Amino acid sequence: MTQAAGLTAAIIRTSRAAAEDIPPATIEMAKLCVLDWFGLALAGSREPLSVLLREAALADGALPVATVLGHGPTFSPRQAALVNGAAGHALDYDDVNLAMRIHPTTVILPGLLALAEARRKSGRAVIEAFVAGYEAAGVIGAQLSASHYARGFHATGTIGSFGAAAACAHLLGLDEAATARAYGLAGSQAAGLKAQFGTMAKSLHAGRAAEAGLTSAIWAGTGMTARPDILEHPQGFAASQTDGVPAASLSWEGFALDRNLFKYHAACFGTHGTLEAIGGLRREGLRPEQVAAIRLKVDAGADAMCNISAPRTGLEAKFSLRFNAALALHGEDTADSGVYADAVVLRPDLEASRAMTTVELAPPGWPEDLTEVTIATLDGRTLVRRHDVSLPAGDLAMQHAQLHAKFLTLAAPVIGRERADRLAATIDRLEGSGDVSEILALAAVR
Repeated sequence: MTQAAGLTAAIIRTSRAAAEDIPPATIEMAKLCVLDWFGLALAGSREPLSVLLREAALADGALPVATVLGHGPTFSPRQAALVNGAAGHALDYDDVNLAMRIHPTTVILPGLLALAEARRKSGRAVIEAFVAGYEAAGVIGAQLSASHYARGFHATGTIGSFGAAAACAHLLGLDEAATARAYGLAGSQAAGLKAQFGTMAKSLHAGRAAEAGLTSAIWAGTGMTARPDILEHPQGFAASQTDGVPAASLSWEGFALDRNLFKYHAACFGTHGTLEAIGGLRREGLRPEQVAAIRLKVDAGADAMCNISAPRTGLEAKFSLRFNAALALHGEDTADSGVYADAVVLRPDLEASRAMTTVELAPPGWPEDLTEVTIATLDGRTLVRRHDVSLPAGDLAMQHAQLHAKFLTLAAPVIGRERADRLAATIDRLEGSGDVSEILALAAVR
């Protein structure tokens, strides 16, 4: 794949080829992504942003052909993509891919599912389209997201729009030329700024990306025109929002999907190194009353992502290294999204531990995903622990067990344990499903 071939066209060919020959392990990873997302979107359907978006969609009115999770099939595909995409990201507990710097599933899957439900597509078709969308976002993100993210763009909302468009275009069976137009239309809708972290607008970015991808593919299928070279055009996406298209030839090996990372703490992924490192020290006996000071050493990029020093709300707390250090030190269950409630943020004991925590931004050359925690104790000891969040678990069976437990915790309170068990079992057989409507019906609440 070379730049001379055209970046947009080359990525389209790469993603389409990936969907034609998917290894069994990659299919399993895709189903894990689906399982994880369903639990998160169901739990997220009760979040204030989801309620607001759902009420606005109902006020708009639409042909009832697509399901909003936790509610029912009373929405248009576009509305379902928007609401479900935002709901899946509302808890900030959804999967990540560090190479592309996005939360991939909650932008790629919602529009795809809404379209598949409306058009009665099979589970296998959904998996193939999901892989196509994921791989497209993977190549784009790996090549462009570093400088793009550093400039202040929230790549989940921007690069995610291209992944969503690629997935929906694949499900619709668009040819290469129409898919390129879908990319062009998505590029003109791609939006999201990191300045919104800690607010509802961050999750809205995910919903808008899912919606933009869906509508772009549908519009392209009707013949609507757009630049077919939106990524590499002199005034296109890369030129305007990144340091530019890489001069060297572009290569991609393996599946981006195989490097997907799941979250087991309901906070920004940038805080997970802190949570894991301090959590490990606590499991070895460290207690809050023993601590004099905590220092976190992180990549400088964390300053614009998760370094809110004195959070006052639960949403802000998800993006605070200092507050998450306090949670880990006190042994709070950060797998429970309720820990990030507004009232918890203002607890005096947690505020005291947060106040004794400092953040050191590492100089250039520090591994981007490495956190080093140094704790000074009142009896004069110095404890040091490091954690690198970029290392994938690898064992699919182990991940399935962990994600199944996470799914039930999130989904059962919304749809009941019996239905949650049936939904998980149906997702486990997704590639053999004849119609995804069966799956979405289990995720509806009447």
